[in-house]
Amino acid sequence: MILLNTTYVVNNDIESQFLDYLRKEIVSDFRGDGIFSNLKLRLVYTDDDSTVNYCLQSECDDMDKLEKWMMLNSKGMALRLRQKFGTSVLSFATVLEDVDI
Repeated sequence: MILLNTTYVVNNDIESQFLDYLRKEIVSDFRGDGIFSNLKLRLVYTDDDSTVNYCLQSECDDMDKLEKWMMLNSKGMALRLRQKFGTSVLSFATVLEDVDI
């Protein structure tokens, strides 16, 4: 299983607007193509009092599908996020894969 973990660093003063946007727009983008399952939003604890951090996690069963989705969608999603919030929201994505221990 492949996990796409997208972390958002959000200025405190726009947290509620960001969460509304995430729930209406970003989650819709992730669900639109049907390749992701088990979406989860998590709060990330940090020492920075001026921001709040969230990560949106989604599972995909195929790396090729994920790479194609990212090629088709990630730049447009990042551009819309930047147009909406400027530098008040920063994001980065990490791709993880389960490894047996």
